[in-house]
Order: sequence, then C-alpha cells, then structure tokens
Amino acid sequence: MRYDDRIAEVLGAARGNRVMIRSVHPDGITRLTAVKWINLVPLGEQLF
Repeated sequence: MRYDDRIAEVLGAARGNRVMIRSVHPDGITRLTAVKWINLVPLGEQLF
C-alpha cells in the first residue's frame, strides 16, 4: 500500500477504521503508525 509518499506494509487492525502500518520515512527510520484505511492507496501494477 502507499501512504503519502511512502510505501507501507499493513500489519493489522487497530481501533475503528484504522490499521497499523510499517513504513520507512525519509530519514531512514522505520516507524509503526495507526492510519485510516481511506488514506491508503493500492500500489497498482508496478515492479519493485
């Protein structure tokens, strides 16, 4: 999934309409964040 300008891995459900994601921020640190499903966008058909 994509969250803003980051590629994120969905880890599981959180409260309400939120999910826990893991993403790498521009400073290179991996962070866990609870975000709303509506803010996540599928990656589509691209290769890594």
